[in-house]
Amino acid sequence: MDDRAYVRAAREGDEAAFAALVRRHSGGLHRAVARIIGDDAEAWDVVQMALLRAWRRLSSYDERWSFATWLYRIGTNLAIDLLRSRSSRDRAHRAGGEHHLRVVASPSASERVDENEVERLLDRLVTVLTPQQRSAFVLRELEGMETAEVARVLGCSATTVRNHVFQARKVLRRELARRYPEYLPRAHRG
Repeated sequence: MDDRAYVRAAREGDEAAFAALVRRHSGGLHRAVARIIGDDAEAWDVVQMALLRAWRRLSSYDERWSFATWLYRIGTNLAIDLLRSRSSRDRAHRAGGEHHLRVVASPSASERVDENEVERLLDRLVTVLTPQQRSAFVLRELEGMETAEVARVLGCSATTVRNHVFQARKVLRRELARRYPEYLPRAHRG
C-alpha cells in the first residue's frame, strides 16, 4: 500500500496501518532530526513526539501532499523549537555565570578521513548554523530532498530554502577553515 492508503485506513482507526507508516518513515525522520539537533537519543524523543502529533492530527493531513513531507514538517518544527529552547536555556546559564566548555577533538592530518569521520565533522560544524539554515541544509544536502519538498516541510519558499542552504554552505566553509584547516585542499589553507 502507498502512504495515502495507509493514512485513509489509519483515519478509520486501523492502528496497524499507522504502525506501517511509522516503520516506513521513522528511520529517515530520526536521521534528519538527529542531524538538526545534534543528539541521537534526544532525536528519538522528537520523533516520538512528531509521530504522536501526526496520529492525533491525522484528520488534518492534506492528501495533495506527500505524507513524508507532512511528517517531516512536524518533526522539523519540533526540532527547531527544541533548538530555540536550548538557546534560551544556554543564554540563561551564561547570564547566571555558568560556563560550559565543549572540547572538540580535531583529528590529526595523518588520520584517514572516511565517510563516518566526515559525518562526525559535519555534525559538529552544523551546530553553528541558525535553526532554519541547519534544517534546510540537513533536509536538502544530507537527506537529499528536492528544494520544493524542503520548502513545503519548512513552510517557506524555494528561494528561501536556496538562500538558507547557500548561507549554510558559506558558514560551514568558514567553520571548516577555522576548526579543521587540515581537511581543506592545500591551496585553500590560510
